[in-house]
Amino acid sequence: VTFYPDNAAALTNKLIEIAALQPVTEPIFSTTTRSIDYSQFEPRGHYTDSNYPQLARYFKTMIWLGRIEIYLIKPSDGGIIPSDQDIQRQITDSYLISELINTSGSKTNYDQFEKVISSFVGDQDNVTLDQLNSVFTSADIKSINDLKSTDNIKRFQDTLSTKPFAGQKILSQLLMADPLNTDKIEPASAFLLFGQRFVVDSYITGNVVYDRISTKRMLPSTLDILFALGNSASAQLLKNELDTFNYSSNLAALRYLIDSYDSDFWDKSIYNLWLNSLRSLNPPVDRSGLPPFMQTGAWWQQKMNTQLASWAELRHDNILYAKQSYTGMITCSYPYGYVEPIPAFYSALKEMANQSIEKFSNLPVNLSNEKTYLTGFSVTMDTLQTIASKELNNIPLDEKESNFIKSMLYTVNSNGGCGGPEVIINGWYKNRLIYYSPQFGSNSLPDNVVADFHTAPTDAAGNPVGWVKHAGTGPVNLCVLVENLPGVGSSIFAGPVSSYYEYTTTNFIRLTDENWQSTFLSQSLRPDFVNSYLADNSGNSKGTGSMLITGVINNPQPDLPVDYQIHVQNYPNPFNPTTTIVFSIPQGLANQRVELKIFNITGELVTSLLNKDLQSGNYLVRWNGKDQFDQNASSGIYFYQLKVGSHFKAGKMNLIK
Repeated sequence: VTFYPDNAAALTNKLIEIAALQPVTEPIFSTTTRSIDYSQFEPRGHYTDSNYPQLARYFKTMIWLGRIEIYLIKPSDGGIIPSDQDIQRQITDSYLISELINTSGSKTNYDQFEKVISSFVGDQDNVTLDQLNSVFTSADIKSINDLKSTDNIKRFQDTLSTKPFAGQKILSQLLMADPLNTDKIEPASAFLLFGQRFVVDSYITGNVVYDRISTKRMLPSTLDILFALGNSASAQLLKNELDTFNYSSNLAALRYLIDSYDSDFWDKSIYNLWLNSLRSLNPPVDRSGLPPFMQTGAWWQQKMNTQLASWAELRHDNILYAKQSYTGMITCSYPYGYVEPIPAFYSALKEMANQSIEKFSNLPVNLSNEKTYLTGFSVTMDTLQTIASKELNNIPLDEKESNFIKSMLYTVNSNGGCGGPEVIINGWYKNRLIYYSPQFGSNSLPDNVVADFHTAPTDAAGNPVGWVKHAGTGPVNLCVLVENLPGVGSSIFAGPVSSYYEYTTTNFIRLTDENWQSTFLSQSLRPDFVNSYLADNSGNSKGTGSMLITGVINNPQPDLPVDYQIHVQNYPNPFNPTTTIVFSIPQGLANQRVELKIFNITGELVTSLLNKDLQSGNYLVRWNGKDQFDQNASSGIYFYQLKVGSHFKAGKMNLIK
């Protein structure tokens, strides 16, 4: 603004649009318009700490550099297509940016920055700076003046189109399918300085929704991710979705692709190493040699919960860089301990730690504290792998291993005794498994986190809805199991397991950790597959839910009960000026018409918030206190009514001004 005052008004308008955190359609780098989802600029993840406001500014900067594309080849889009002159201008812009970085001496710093991000998350899913320069060279573009010729522009694009990096693998834009064209949506071949990264889980969710499948499935399931990553049992819980939307061939192809990945792929980044570690928790085909509790469907559904909770934390920690798909205890010590006997899991975690140490050593940043932590983590995983192998083979632990289990977690007071005042929690579970940043302290990272992982701009009819899928974690659950120990007998064990949540917001609402923890965590619901093992605070069953098939017997069995129970509530209540209505759709009512309406105390319709066919799951809809004519509603009592198929649920709320 200081050097180019003529741009002040345009810059101010751009900042206002970004601050509104909503999709807009506007010209950018061109005369024709494009649709841009500015809701992605909402700082979230680890970037919302009010003590470090620079983190939020960094987040917004990197979102701009990671998502605002400079087109090199037009997208295949049913909306407005940019003109050839617009593309020529953007190719020229990309050349000038490359020239600026090279001539300013910034390339070394850029390369170091890029190396750090790619080591953690992976490669950009777009044309990078080095790739751009290589195409200019191959196309014999030697100066900015060469780009004045349309023949040279075409030669540049022809050269680029032959490169494997020309296209984007993950659709992460607001692009529209042409209903009269059978071709699939293809994002533009685009240049970005620090483009968001290809992550295979987003590739999965992006390929099981419209228009990558012929039916109008607008939202993926996290169970799609588990199946593609090798958890065959999860397909049983997807039966309703697979039967409704006929996308089994897409899912099978994704599974085949991921099964074919070798160590070059899984070792590419710490993100991939984490995902690969979760694959080791997939149920084996032959479970006959496992302990009895590990042969039950409930156990492996609990492991699915663990996989997804850890995956949610992975997405949370990489929310800025991982490219999002669009559609569209209190004891002093343990007398005995038990390690879940999955040696491959601990082996994979040990390998992830060791390779991370190696990658950290080659980065141009000081990560000595992180390497120290990972060294201890690796040693711990090695010990757990040995113990797990002995348990599977019914071999008693030696004294060293038994003492290791006993020292997992214990408490001492300031005098060195057990319990009492000024208790200090200690043990390898706390000191070797939980990472504390020396810069931000032990309280810098929240226990319960949320991350949005997929966006569907429209519903199946093309109406704008702004559905955003979220995955989150909540308070740990206490897992209780019984196992027979060699030389000890039947023993009861209790330990913490992760809790996993998922639901869908509307109108492009993206949640931060802060409003997740303060508001929505207490209102949100768990996936129904956890009901097979999860009890409430009184020890009672959580109800019916999806179940795995763990065996086949000759006698015909009755069908599992169909769950028609609808959960709905609003928060806050009373409210001013907005309230959020959270509701769930059980499997038994999936893919039916859902209507959400607001009525006043006399029974008159105030507004209709929702009228769509929805998949099963948990949803969040916000009412802004306005009526159907966009006028502010007066103070008083109102009623929300949720109708799913022929089933109704209603509740009362109080608007106070």
